[in-house]
Amino acid sequence: MTDRIFNIGEGGLEAADERIKSLMNNMVNAETPGFRRTDVVQRAFPLELEAAESRLGGMKPRVEAGYYDYSPGALIRTGNQTDLAIGGDGFFVIEAPWGEGYTRDGRFILNKEGQLMTVSGNYQVLGGRGPIVVPAGSKLEISSVGEVKVDGVLVDKIRVAGISDNNSLAPVSGSIFKVSDPRTQVDDISAPKIVQGYVESSNVKMVDEMMNLIMVSRLYGIDVKLIQTRDGSLSQALEMGKVSQ
Repeated sequence: MTDRIFNIGEGGLEAADERIKSLMNNMVNAETPGFRRTDVVQRAFPLELEAAESRLGGMKPRVEAGYYDYSPGALIRTGNQTDLAIGGDGFFVIEAPWGEGYTRDGRFILNKEGQLMTVSGNYQVLGGRGPIVVPAGSKLEISSVGEVKVDGVLVDKIRVAGISDNNSLAPVSGSIFKVSDPRTQVDDISAPKIVQGYVESSNVKMVDEMMNLIMVSRLYGIDVKLIQTRDGSLSQALEMGKVSQ
């Protein structure tokens, strides 16, 4: 028969391990433009208590799921004419092997064919007419609503898509996503807020992540102590049983 104390301690260690992985991933990518911080959702205590009272479980902590935080990051000036940031809602639309992808990482470059590409993943950036191409040596201007002008001539408009449910986005990386639910509505934003020469920083706040890491580490230590104490108690009980025989 499974010991409930061991079961609870094991669940606590597993949940803490998942949380630590998420926090470490956030901290590693704190300087990655457009990165969205991740966190995990643990099963609510009232649900576990109800299950325990019904003798369906032992109040074992467990991770239900992970999620991405889509709150915006700060805008950082780079001065590069191909760097773009979105000042409001929406995602840049990119062409990827699976179809359309979506990102807030506006670090773009021009390849040797003059195509506007993402730094992360090397995907083509899409406009209303398809991939955006800028001839070598041309002056590129992008207006506050995404209009693309090459040497003063309007050639296209940057596509910025609004996603009806951000929770339906599946991560390809921490800054590039794809729609996982075909029922999700994706519409182009007609008047996006584009800022040329800037990129959006990660929305990770290092101080918060450090505080969370300290808290989770302490909880991990408590679970380890719980298991060690229980193991010691059971060992003593076994020894006492041997003596009484």
